[in-house]
Amino acid sequence: MSAISRLPLNALRTFEAAARHQSFLKAADELAVTPGAVSRQIKALETELGLRLFERFNRAVRLTAAGERLAEGVRQGLGVLQAAVGEAQGARAGPLAVSVMHSLAARWLVPRLHDFQQRYPDIQVMIAASDLAADLVRDRIDIAIRYTVEPPPGLAATRLIATRMFPVCSPKLLQVQPLNAPRDLAKAHTLLLSDVYITPTEATWRHWLEAAGAPEVDTSQGLQFSNTYLAIEAALAGRGVALAQEAMVVDELAAGRLVRLFDVAVSGPHSHWIVTLPEKAELPAIRRFRGWLIEQAKRDGLHPG
Repeated sequence: MSAISRLPLNALRTFEAAARHQSFLKAADELAVTPGAVSRQIKALETELGLRLFERFNRAVRLTAAGERLAEGVRQGLGVLQAAVGEAQGARAGPLAVSVMHSLAARWLVPRLHDFQQRYPDIQVMIAASDLAADLVRDRIDIAIRYTVEPPPGLAATRLIATRMFPVCSPKLLQVQPLNAPRDLAKAHTLLLSDVYITPTEATWRHWLEAAGAPEVDTSQGLQFSNTYLAIEAALAGRGVALAQEAMVVDELAAGRLVRLFDVAVSGPHSHWIVTLPEKAELPAIRRFRGWLIEQAKRDGLHPG
């Protein structure tokens, strides 16, 4: 065991406050504990050191010569620790770095950021959009939104958005050729495919068509895109019908730029997770951003809870 690990740091912090105030009562007020707790910490420290640190009187205490020497050293030591912590915090000062996939950033997160900025104008946010998972330590990422079945081990994680997928298209497309049943997709409109590079377990057009009772619809002839964002753009342009995650189209549906087709939705094993390094999870800026994300997801009906 190292010498540092054996230091009674809590007792020394209590002793420093009592020595500075020359009062157990004032030290207790500063530390938000009871005077009895201060007295016990000091007594335990004296026992461990084998020294009397205070002379005790009816309503007062006074440092002994040994207490004076220790108080000076503890003050210096705590000052060095405080400076080191301040230097470490200063080295990480800067905007809150948020890693998120391109599609979710463009379709859901960025349009809502003005609300966070209005609530917390003192927190600057930097969005690092990438479809590759960021290394939170190497890339200096404070908080990430990962699309995965289970969050990576060793990270603090909160499930943010459940995956629900259903077909969408431009309302103008239906004016040309209405769709009355899922099987009508076989002859009516081009399917927009965004499942070229996804994982084998993620929901696809084939999963949705089977769930909708239309497995005969051919999915081999549609337009293919490498990500959902492009397929949704094509749908907005009236080029066909896209199978979209609800989170990616919630604003377009609300504005009437897209319409949902049929009542069938499929859910895959993937979710969007908020992940952070455990040691940073409760930092004020990260805690506020995480809480705000969850609030937004709940408002949109996307949160799994």
